[in-house]
Amino acid sequence: MNNPSFKRNRFPSLLIVALFGCCAALVLSSCSKKASTAIIGKWQVQGSKERVEFRKDGTVITTQDITAGPPGNTRSLEQETTGTYTFTDGSHMNLQINTGDTNQPAISVSCEIQIHGDKMDVAVTAPGEKQQHKAIFKRLQ
Repeated sequence: MNNPSFKRNRFPSLLIVALFGCCAALVLSSCSKKASTAIIGKWQVQGSKERVEFRKDGTVITTQDITAGPPGNTRSLEQETTGTYTFTDGSHMNLQINTGDTNQPAISVSCEIQIHGDKMDVAVTAPGEKQQHKAIFKRLQ
């Protein structure tokens, strides 16, 4: 049964469904990633040789290039520190950094994070301090 009026009456419904689908796709594609997933990867502190890697399992590894040895016989070394991170909400996380000394507890700091593409702004508040320390990171990978 070919009923041309039936096909004509369905056209507005299909058009509305198609427009709704396009609008939904645009809205979803404009959403940015949550900081907890966008942070995964390697970052470098701007103006420094310090690098930080955030892993999916909540592990964080900081690497800093240091120079050691007597004058005239110096060598470059990498010093690594490990720790963990957990997000408390969309832009705040707690960071626990191991000192490497079994007699010292891990250092615990609160961070506010804003990620814009390959740039990350971090404001760190250490325990007992009111002043925030700010740093800018650039994504390496």
